[in-house]
Amino acid sequence: MQVRVEFNKALALLRRVLDDLYRQHGGSTMSAHVKCLQFAIAFLALVGVFIAPVALAQIVLNTINPVSVATSNGRHLVVTGSIACTSGEKAYLRVTVTQRTTGAVAEGRSRVTCTGETQQWEVHAATQGEETFEARPASAVAVALGRSNRGDITDAQQWLVEINLVGE
Repeated sequence: MQVRVEFNKALALLRRVLDDLYRQHGGSTMSAHVKCLQFAIAFLALVGVFIAPVALAQIVLNTINPVSVATSNGRHLVVTGSIACTSGEKAYLRVTVTQRTTGAVAEGRSRVTCTGETQQWEVHAATQGEETFEARPASAVAVALGRSNRGDITDAQQWLVEINLVGE
């Protein structure tokens, strides 16, 4: 959505500049048409250099490892996985783990600076409430937001994995 807004602003600016150029060079002469065309090509090429990387940035791989570790008597979890995203971007991860048999819920966050290669991540999740985790199956949900160096969100992914919790 942000890319569309920026592109529309660029097109509006291009229209204004082309109208001015057209009027300055006599309106209907071949010279006016050529000048406007040259400017339009240069302008759109420049805009493409800045917009294309944002449009192509993405999270291409995301996983949660099938085994996580419960520590501190089930009040803390260490959840790991891997992610691959566009080099130079940052991926902001939020992981929530629930265990139906105990009613325990834990949440944690992390940030990864993307390299363009598959990278490992680790989130330390703390329980929310009084319930604690036991060494048995649980469900983990991860949300990753990709952000450009300018802070624009370039991608969002969510995934769910059934995991097994083990003690330290």
